Amino acid sequence: MLSRVADSLYWMGRYLERAENVTRLLLVTEDFSTETQGLAEDLAQTAWKDMLTIFPSAQLTRDITPFAPLAVPYLHAFFTDQANAYSILVSIRKARENARSVREALTLEVFLALNEAFRALEAYERKGMPDLPAFRDALSATHKGIFTVVGAIEHTSTRDEGWRFLKLGESFERSYRSALVLRTKLPALLAAEARGDAPLYYTQWRTLLRGLSSLENYRRVYGARLEPNLVIGFLLFDADSPRSLRYGASIVRDYLAAISGPAELTAPARIIGKLYADLRYDDEAQMRRGDFAGLLDRVVGELAKTHDAIATQYFVT
Repeated sequence: MLSRVADSLYWMGRYLERAENVTRLLLVTEDFSTETQGLAEDLAQTAWKDMLTIFPSAQLTRDITPFAPLAVPYLHAFFTDQANAYSILVSIRKARENARSVREALTLEVFLALNEAFRALEAYERKGMPDLPAFRDALSATHKGIFTVVGAIEHTSTRDEGWRFLKLGESFERSYRSALVLRTKLPALLAAEARGDAPLYYTQWRTLLRGLSSLENYRRVYGARLEPNLVIGFLLFDADSPRSLRYGASIVRDYLAAISGPAELTAPARIIGKLYADLRYDDEAQMRRGDFAGLLDRVVGELAKTHDAIATQYFVT
């Protein structure tokens, strides 16, 4: 496969996954902001500001004013603002541009679904969002549109090398962004205590699980028990949950192995393999140590090295 084609498919997967992540986090954060309105405005402000840490170099292009809802500048910036590199519109546009450059590698169903999602976002940008309910309706419709694209990829694509590069990009973005969400959210959650307002405290942990599409999966394992150590262990080390860091590292490793072949251990496969081994075999010791910030910093760093190694191995010509 040409490195140009592999690069475009890899980034198409990353941009689609990024758009889904942003959409979900906006919906969940808006829910949390509404739920805590009048009760814990500082927590709602922190939740919105966290978006700028989870997506580094993202920026607000509208001022925060005392008379407008706090959510509005963030929703504008991360939904259809073309000046923000991490907005949903920009991510879908870049995914579409990559798809157009490798049109022959994609099915008609994938390209049409992606084009429809992009056109819908353009329409939202033109007409604007008059209020928060309009934002929520548009975000929900966009989320469904992104899942339609992902479903078309899953159900119509040949499992060839191009598909593997696309899925590698998707899996890498999911793991990397999940690690950043945890690195951003966990320190404040661990510093808080349940003494003052237990319902609010547990709402924060539930929101963390929702933000990583893991609440229902967590409940299947632990039922109604919402204990911080169980949540952390689940999000870091669960073997089957698609958003856990251990599972994510294993999937990235598997796609790299499928691309290179079982006989070759490439530089990116070596880096991600070591990270997976740490998450797989040192989980109990890491839970006892409790240095989750240090662990997450290392995970983010190793994933960044993995990306650089992937680019050097496959995309540099």
